[in-house]
Amino acid sequence: MPSFASNSIHHYLTTLDWWPAIAQVCHRFNIILGPNSFLWEQIVKQLLFVNQSSTNFQSKIHTFLSAQLRFRVNSHWKRGVCLVKPIASIREKHVLPWLVLKSDVVWVGIGSHIRAYTRTPPVAFHHNKPFSGRVKPILDLSSSRVDLGRFVVKDDGEDVVVAGDTNGSVFVWKASTGRLQFKQTNCHSSDVASVELFKNVILSGGRDKFVKVFRFDNSNSDSSQNWKNQYAIEELYLDDRILSLDIDPSGTFFCTGTAGHSGVPPSHLFDLTTGALICPLRENFRDGEGVYDVHFESPNELLTGDFNSALRLWDLRTQSNVSVWDDPHDSAVNCIATDNNMTILTGTAAHGGIRLWDKRQTRCVQLYFVKPELRSPVYSLDFDSSEMYAALDSSVLGFDFSGGIRKPTKDLIVYPCN
Repeated sequence: MPSFASNSIHHYLTTLDWWPAIAQVCHRFNIILGPNSFLWEQIVKQLLFVNQSSTNFQSKIHTFLSAQLRFRVNSHWKRGVCLVKPIASIREKHVLPWLVLKSDVVWVGIGSHIRAYTRTPPVAFHHNKPFSGRVKPILDLSSSRVDLGRFVVKDDGEDVVVAGDTNGSVFVWKASTGRLQFKQTNCHSSDVASVELFKNVILSGGRDKFVKVFRFDNSNSDSSQNWKNQYAIEELYLDDRILSLDIDPSGTFFCTGTAGHSGVPPSHLFDLTTGALICPLRENFRDGEGVYDVHFESPNELLTGDFNSALRLWDLRTQSNVSVWDDPHDSAVNCIATDNNMTILTGTAAHGGIRLWDKRQTRCVQLYFVKPELRSPVYSLDFDSSEMYAALDSSVLGFDFSGGIRKPTKDLIVYPCN
């Protein structure tokens, strides 16, 4: 087929939902517009949520969809057409829930427990009526009587869950069995706000203004990880409360997000091997403009979510802020989730607000409000091509956009920004 003809088809398909009719015109068009044809792949590569270009993002996908079906799912994301999947209720008061999404499990931390829930297949693949009740956890991790903070799950070789609690302790569990592997009590004098893990190195950041670096010696161990071996603890003092941490995918750097008080820059970049400070990432800021979440897109790209409602993209090769996206309602950014390509979701501090951002644009693309009548912050969120999960102050919910539901739900209100 001549290139101009293919380009014309591409233009109409990306602007109109004509794909079912065109695919039935003739056998040749059916081949061109098959579920995984080259043309469909080229179309979905340019779409938010469903491009699946990153291997890191692919590791979170429960069920891989054809390119043709992903195009349909993208329209469901735009219109808010989805099935609501209740995951967990939150009865405790004044807790900060956190979730981690994996391909087969969603991990949810509420109070003193971290529970693993099996992910159900997208509704598009249910032959019968999909299960609509709450699912039961397959694992329940708890080694503390006080609240656990943000946690990380590594299942690609490490097979561990790492968390800290409000007593300043750090825990390591085996992710597949829930068995406690390591416990260090009172390593911080206050809450452990965030933890991170890269191979045999654990980071913990506390409200006592310290970052603790645990380096485990696995040189004499036959297994890839042995948390009972001798370890060393290094301390980094930042003179401000640590709110967030992240390690870059290559294990070269780590970044801290702090509260932005006492003239201390809200973001710092460190060398993971030596613990040496490389640079502060922001020097011109107002008091209290802290960073609630940090996320490495790649070894050279870093996202930070600010209390002053800004999402920032940093180029670490030049140590400069290359993009700033301002929340349209001036809401603080609590958490960040991305597809490591061009789709970014941010959870905000009011009305269950979630913002959709496109790296190729300067303005917000779409507004989502999860149960807006509750006026809850979104404490944590994550997504794959067909599902989104959000943690509010009263519940953790999943939203399935794969199909089978034709009308928007009242639990998720969608407004386009353009």
